[in-house]
Amino acid sequence: MFDQFTNRLTISGTLAAHTALRVGTGQSSQPIGAELAVLRDAQGRPLIPGASFKGVLRSHAESLVRAVTDHRLGACAPTGDEEDRCLDHDEIIQLKRENENDAELAQAIWGGSCLICRTFGSPWLASHVRVSDLPVDEATWFGQFQVRDGVAIDRDTGTAGEGLLYNYEVVPAGTCFSCEIIAEGLKDWQLGMLWLSLQPSFRGEMSVGGFRSRGLGTVEMENFEARYFDLEGNELGGNRATRLIDYAISGASGALVDVERAQGWVTSFKAQVAILAQQEEQDAQTTD
Repeated sequence: MFDQFTNRLTISGTLAAHTALRVGTGQSSQPIGAELAVLRDAQGRPLIPGASFKGVLRSHAESLVRAVTDHRLGACAPTGDEEDRCLDHDEIIQLKRENENDAELAQAIWGGSCLICRTFGSPWLASHVRVSDLPVDEATWFGQFQVRDGVAIDRDTGTAGEGLLYNYEVVPAGTCFSCEIIAEGLKDWQLGMLWLSLQPSFRGEMSVGGFRSRGLGTVEMENFEARYFDLEGNELGGNRATRLIDYAISGASGALVDVERAQGWVTSFKAQVAILAQQEEQDAQTTD
């Protein structure tokens, strides 16, 4: 699916924590400090892994698709049992037997994968979406973490469990992180799905990290900018070869994404999901 370059969407902005935020590392190995520490970079500053933010985007995309259709090619459960996946191990082996040519095999795997796996990746498909690690904006962080107390509740008595008091670190509210998302080779419906997945972050309704049920991790994307570079487009002038050379040499960032273009992507995504919903309905009628 990456045998030729077609387009690139670059999204950048600042992810601002409206509440305290915690991306943990598990049990701390430090002799002094909180029992549950937050993730730090090599300089000891807080960091949000790109994989964590990408996982949240993927989760939002899955919920959008499943709200319309439960078709197996809509949104599978890649971490679930074999039967919950769009393609299981045995099906992949069978496809390899039937398609000795790499290009044909790639097309067969693409055709048998759900909308989510086609976009965000699976064990058999590379992801079209790359999210860089989100470093902290040092102007908004004052070099300190907050430490909070927690306690495990006994399910039988509804009271604090004996000896189950612990503490954990959080990044203070108001801390900001630089965010960059790059997506290449996406079809219009995939661009629409990614665009819709980002909407909760624009409204301050997205949560990242752990302890979210306790109110942690609410974030909002600020200073947002999206640029789209398409070899078939003419916004930047020149012919296809000229645009490709400009991109290869200077990393041309493309034109700003306007409302009309984004709405076109969303419309394409709605049509793609509607096709699966219709197919699901036809399959149900055939079974009956």
